[in-house]
Amino acid sequence: MKLIERAFPVEYLNPVAMAEGNAKKPVYQIHKWWARRLGSVFRMITLCVFSGDEEREEDVWRKFCDGVDLGGKIVLDPFMGGGTTIVEALRLGCKVIGVDINPVAWFVTKKEIEPVDLAELDEAFLHLERTVGQIIKQYYRTRCPQGHDAEVMYFFWVKVADCEGCGARVLLFPNYELSRRDSVNVSFCPYCWQIVETPTYDPQTRCGECGTVFDPRKGVSGRGFFHCPACGQRQRLLDAVARKGARLDLELHGLEGYCETCGRFFKRVDAEDRARWERAKKEFEQRRDELLIPYQAIPLKGRSDPRPVNHGYTHFWQMFNERQLLCLSLLLEAILELPEPNIRELMLIAFSDCLDANNMFCKYEIAWHKISLFFGLHAYHPIERPAENNVWGTEFGRGTFVKCFEKVRRAKQYCQNPYERLLNIRGKRFSKYTGEERIEGYLVNCAEEMFSTDRAALLCCQTAEDLSCLPTKSVDAVITDPPYFDNVQYSELSDFFYVWLRLALKDAYPWFEPELSYRPDEIVKNDKLGKTAEFFSEGLKRVFQECYRVLKDEGLLVFTFHHNKVWAWESIAQVLWEAGFYISATPIIRSEGKSGFHSSKGNIRYDAIFVCRKQPSEWNERNWPLLKERVLTDAVTWTRRTLDSGMAVNPVDVFTILAAKTLEYFTKAGKPVSEDGSVVSLSTALAEMEQLLDTVVQMAEGQQVEIGSPYRQGCRQLSLALAESRTRFGE
Repeated sequence: MKLIERAFPVEYLNPVAMAEGNAKKPVYQIHKWWARRLGSVFRMITLCVFSGDEEREEDVWRKFCDGVDLGGKIVLDPFMGGGTTIVEALRLGCKVIGVDINPVAWFVTKKEIEPVDLAELDEAFLHLERTVGQIIKQYYRTRCPQGHDAEVMYFFWVKVADCEGCGARVLLFPNYELSRRDSVNVSFCPYCWQIVETPTYDPQTRCGECGTVFDPRKGVSGRGFFHCPACGQRQRLLDAVARKGARLDLELHGLEGYCETCGRFFKRVDAEDRARWERAKKEFEQRRDELLIPYQAIPLKGRSDPRPVNHGYTHFWQMFNERQLLCLSLLLEAILELPEPNIRELMLIAFSDCLDANNMFCKYEIAWHKISLFFGLHAYHPIERPAENNVWGTEFGRGTFVKCFEKVRRAKQYCQNPYERLLNIRGKRFSKYTGEERIEGYLVNCAEEMFSTDRAALLCCQTAEDLSCLPTKSVDAVITDPPYFDNVQYSELSDFFYVWLRLALKDAYPWFEPELSYRPDEIVKNDKLGKTAEFFSEGLKRVFQECYRVLKDEGLLVFTFHHNKVWAWESIAQVLWEAGFYISATPIIRSEGKSGFHSSKGNIRYDAIFVCRKQPSEWNERNWPLLKERVLTDAVTWTRRTLDSGMAVNPVDVFTILAAKTLEYFTKAGKPVSEDGSVVSLSTALAEMEQLLDTVVQMAEGQQVEIGSPYRQGCRQLSLALAESRTRFGE
């Protein structure tokens, strides 16, 4: 029995996972990917999967900290996504097989693991800086308030709508603030746009130029509505879009710049700034036919998120303004002229990543003094007051090509000498390098090459429902993070990057030839495409059946899972069982840090690690009441271990633990029976455990609840743990 089936060092790992959730390793910052799992968690999973039968948690933790070579074990990830399994397994000396149907995921993972000469990478960047960099910088020049030549960091724009009632032109400012910094509030006058500084927030701020008194935090738009300052009529933003029949116009009103003499500054745009913008627009129109711009229409069929189409955007290029399109095209052309393919592709990944902050869906974060990223949320989210970034970049700023190149360089430097962020006895973070480990994958084209190549990486851009490229019983372990039904619509989101990457890669890789990244056999739940939960489950079952075939008899299938709906847990268990697996263990681990997208109060913050073996199970107990006691006992144990690791738990987290343990013991037993000998269905078992959760929550809230033996003790212990969590962590 492997360590991961006996124990899992959460007391060591949870604080590290928490820290990494708030600051991911450099290799995972190379490019945006959605719902990335934590490298530290998958490093530990891989170590525990290949642990010796006698190894203890302390032994594996030592390997985690000091490094180890697993000697060429073969690991398959059929849903590699952003490449976490591939990166961590390669780092531990494994050979890897990564499969993903999404071309962007394939390309990101490829560039994460391919080695590079950093000196050559630096020389290529310097070449771009000397050439196209100087050209792009000219589009972002200005003068500081003292008259010095300066660089623009961000241009500030606002959308414009026509009032339905009086026809007035309404500037859709949600507020008039620019910065809250160092006891100085910076805002701009809503009438003349002059910059106004006050020591603190003042709801009666007076403009020094025109004398207007205004509240910087009270604009005219918000939550999908706006009111007309002229007639006062309140109306829906989408109605204004519908009346116009297109996306709303934009007005340039201000900028933040950087002056080598004066530092950072805000200013109202002047005639010179507007003239520079008009010249950029004119040049764009003159050169439009020769520029590298994605002209694909935003797909409507099966769209899960009506945005941005219902805001009047019909094509991907419309998400950028003319200056951005011109500069991005110039940069892409220069990158494609680089002679060495690996260097060229690494520059391309930096280019693609900078798209996240160089579009007209980004806003300026007034409290943090930087631009937000487009995909800070898993959605297309149009805003009323976008900020235009400097495509090339200045000394300060976020998301520019310079900053994205620096991220790529840090990632590749990390790959040559990876480290772990750990905590000392005082809880302070430090980084520890892990011996001779490195992240280097040598790409091969087939399984035969993989068997004979050290640190081989076979990356396939295809569905994992057909793994005929792999021999039967050739894989030591399957470690993955499958899609969670309809949680993330990967192709819908990744199209934003795909349409640009396709311009550079369509002649090199056949999976970049189609106009969009969507593939009919993408395994996802999307009712608008006719992809029901049954479609998702059947596709996932075919993948797991292929995993069963290629996995060695003693090998483990391990994946992380959480969901807040009972039906999803029932579906995943049914899929596993029909594919020939049972769940031998379900450790619980922290999945994301405080700032994680899924980590706000009330959301699930823990993953169940499903450790699966090929059927049949050697478990003999089938009596459901006794199994139910085991579920409660294990749930108490893992809740206590989570608390002891310094993590909070709430009822949603306890639900995850209870559901995971129910699936584990249910599939171990095969067909549990009640006291009268009748077979218990999984839906019945999960419903009973959900009822126990309600009881636990009521008890934790101090309510008097009647519950029969033998479950009273388990429910009371869980309720005490919940109450303790609220006391310790204020939840």
